[in-house]
Amino acid sequence: MANGCYSKEEVADFLHLFRRIRDNIHQLQQDLSISGISQRNIAIRDHLFAFSVAEDQLILLECDRITLQNAVPSVIKYFVSLVQKLPGYNLFLCQGEDQKISTSITTIKNATQRAVRADIYATSHDWQQTGANCWEGKRTYKVDPDEIHLCLHLDWDENEFIFFDAHHPDPKRCPWLDTAE
Repeated sequence: MANGCYSKEEVADFLHLFRRIRDNIHQLQQDLSISGISQRNIAIRDHLFAFSVAEDQLILLECDRITLQNAVPSVIKYFVSLVQKLPGYNLFLCQGEDQKISTSITTIKNATQRAVRADIYATSHDWQQTGANCWEGKRTYKVDPDEIHLCLHLDWDENEFIFFDAHHPDPKRCPWLDTAE
């Protein structure tokens, strides 16, 4: 290592070793029929929910795929129940980086039929103004989160997704949108 940088040979050796270890772990996982999923417990809007999720470093066995696909309707039902609870959240279909299109629960339910797996999570921020038109958000916990996100995976190769966002209806959650001066 010269000047804190690895040589091309060192990087290639590391990648080769990493891939061999990963491939050996995956082979062992298959040989022993070790599942590639785990249970995640989350609580959003004071509603506890447990669902199956894929582990990033493991492969999915065929039985794992069936489990994940069978869990999609319950994840969608949980998401819908959260966004309908008062105060009702504003629903959006996410397209591209920043393009969000207002959508309905019917659209979300219809997408269920195409999904092979579903993930859900919530985010909230404590926003502080750091300058003119500049805001910095630090992650925080809120019983009613700023946003609830639903990701529907449409294939097993991780190529096609549908993203839905639910935004809290209080405009004060996004202080930079406050136009009253």
